[in-house]
Amino acid sequence: MSQNPSEPGRHLTAENAAWAALAGTLADEERALVDGDAERLAALSPVKLERLHAASEFARQRLDALRDAGFAPDASGMDAWLAAHGNAHARADWDSLRALETEARACNARVGKLIDMRMTANRQALNVLMHAANGRNNLYDPTGQAVATRGGAPLTSA
Repeated sequence: MSQNPSEPGRHLTAENAAWAALAGTLADEERALVDGDAERLAALSPVKLERLHAASEFARQRLDALRDAGFAPDASGMDAWLAAHGNAHARADWDSLRALETEARACNARVGKLIDMRMTANRQALNVLMHAANGRNNLYDPTGQAVATRGGAPLTSA
């Protein structure tokens, strides 16, 4: 395979490295969320954006090159291009790239779920604190004495 600048497979090795770096950052972000390490999360955010931009730029170049070469700008187009022009190294890079992309997407989905769980827990804690501050729905007064709640029919009134 010749390496002309417009070949779709020209930067597969570099694109692989970009996706591997992004997947590693997403894994670090996942660990920080599990650990509750807000400082580490804040530090990872700009790194993640930078790595996402790099991976996206390589993908854009590859898709543009596929289009310019007359192939569909998607995975099936890359498969067709590799079948027509690729070699074993380019095929291995492409297969690795697809696996890394799948791994990164799965990790990103887990990160999203972890963020949602943290936000839900924070909302619940905030609601508890707000109710306590407003003096509503308390079972005990500030001295620790039970507070009788009045707000409905007695349970025995059915």
